[in-house]
Amino acid sequence: MKSSKNLKIIFLSGSSSGENLRYYDLNSDGFFVGSWAGLFARRLKVYKPELDISIWRAEPVVKKPLKKRIYDLDGIIWPCKGMLIKNVLSAGMYLMILKLSLRHRVIIHYHSLFDRFILIRFLLPPNVRIVLSHHGGVPPDKGTLKDLFFQLTCRHASAITYLSSGARDYLMSIKVPVTKISFLPVGADFNLFRPADKNEARKKLGLDPDTVYAIYVGAFYRLKSVDIILDIYNKLKAHYNFSVIFVGGEDNESNDLYEEVKNSGCPYFGRQAYPDMPVFYNAADFYIHPAFNPAFGGLDVAWIEALACNIPVLSPQLNYLDFDCTELGVSIESPEDALLKTEYLIKEHGKYNKCRETAIKHLDANVAIMDRLMTIYNSVAKGI
Repeated sequence: MKSSKNLKIIFLSGSSSGENLRYYDLNSDGFFVGSWAGLFARRLKVYKPELDISIWRAEPVVKKPLKKRIYDLDGIIWPCKGMLIKNVLSAGMYLMILKLSLRHRVIIHYHSLFDRFILIRFLLPPNVRIVLSHHGGVPPDKGTLKDLFFQLTCRHASAITYLSSGARDYLMSIKVPVTKISFLPVGADFNLFRPADKNEARKKLGLDPDTVYAIYVGAFYRLKSVDIILDIYNKLKAHYNFSVIFVGGEDNESNDLYEEVKNSGCPYFGRQAYPDMPVFYNAADFYIHPAFNPAFGGLDVAWIEALACNIPVLSPQLNYLDFDCTELGVSIESPEDALLKTEYLIKEHGKYNKCRETAIKHLDANVAIMDRLMTIYNSVAKGI
């Protein structure tokens, strides 16, 4: 029998340990929703405004629950007191979930995978379901205690979403039912990211109109193989009128290749306001992303934003997609292959003129990704 209780969805992420205050004021909307969980919650509320959605996070910078109605969501920043699961769930949050479960069917969508949050499943009533989403990180080595922990616990989640094929293969190897596993990328805002005149974009950024430009967006570090991008550039610059636009990066310890990028001779730009990003993609000919570092377990949003601007992609992550990606660019298998395929795209990037047309059907964050998410929720909510 179908329950008469309304559905309540709680988007949950781990504490930023106060780091969000570097970018947002304490009482600002951004402080409440400045996370992957917050981004999904906002988009889902626009897509399905009738849903009852909350966004929660514990932070050490508050002494009592800080509540705010933002983007038509119920936001709560909880104090880090009486933590049941470090950096994620406090006793106060747990008691509130129990209270809500008396009046609602509850889905807790936790936006992390390879940690201990799944333990909460064993402390909750059956009308509370757990969805876990992978946003980065890599599976544990086989035979380790972490591996044993996930073998015993992950199957008890109601649904798990993944980004990388490595995460998917690991979940299947520990016998998580395939019906519980779904590919769910963040996607891109195809309303914001649109094709525009390349010459105008280059003029605005002070770039040469005749150079073939690849683009990379993100931190300047080895984790995302910026060292490989620089190596490719240095090997090809003498043979082609070719350069790389670097966007992002900061002069700090985590950006371990900042000086190398700065001194490379390539045009580089610092962190940009999100609404200003389309002009950078539209100035480029293709997105370069030779992400071969085994410690990088995510799926970059930046190359999906490039696709939305009708810019093809060079990346091994095209193989993560669960649909035909041949119109989107070129997949690569190794750093050596990346060099050869970069040469190919320098010459043939103009062939890829259906990137946006193909990608929007599967990777539009406001529609296609929300369709995927609602399919998961509808499956999870059955029988609650």
